[in-house]
Amino acid sequence: MNDSNLQILPFTQDDIPAAVELTVDAWSEALQDWDQDIARVVCEYSVRYEYQNPSLALKIVADGEMKGFIFASNDGGNPAADEWYSVARKNFTDKEQNEILDMVLSSSHGNEDMVACKMGQSDVMLTFFLSAQKGCGSLLLPAMSNLLKSRGYENMLLWTDITCNHTYYPRHGFELVDEKAFSKYDNEEPFVVYVYKKRIE
Repeated sequence: MNDSNLQILPFTQDDIPAAVELTVDAWSEALQDWDQDIARVVCEYSVRYEYQNPSLALKIVADGEMKGFIFASNDGGNPAADEWYSVARKNFTDKEQNEILDMVLSSSHGNEDMVACKMGQSDVMLTFFLSAQKGCGSLLLPAMSNLLKSRGYENMLLWTDITCNHTYYPRHGFELVDEKAFSKYDNEEPFVVYVYKKRIE
């Protein structure tokens, strides 16, 4: 599919279900050992939690179908998503399931805290960036950069982890500014979270 078929548009609340489906597909391998219902709740919570500032949220579509999205914010969290999560988790009574849900909640907040402590007043956080089609990410990221520049931001930061394509960021001009290994997630090797930063040009 060529770039002329792709459109970058504002992401709205109505796009959340489609974004959740993209996330479920993208994270299927990383979450394959989890119960499917738990994995879906985790994916939906992640989309809802990271959709913090609707004015800094974009999607890329082809023939009306979403192929990726990118969110940015300096608001620090989404209480409505946490309320949604509290309701959703009532469907799970198994101790192990609830331990997974507790871990996801604490890691989402903790990872954002890792980024926040590196941010200055003119910085902004990329809270979610997902491309489900080759080439879409290389269009979404500059589009978000232009939007952020127009709002006066100077640097964008983000966190990612070992389960994601984290080498994408240094290849696109991001500098690694922090990393942390969490042995508590480890069965065979540490779970590593990375923080990257890039000047907006």
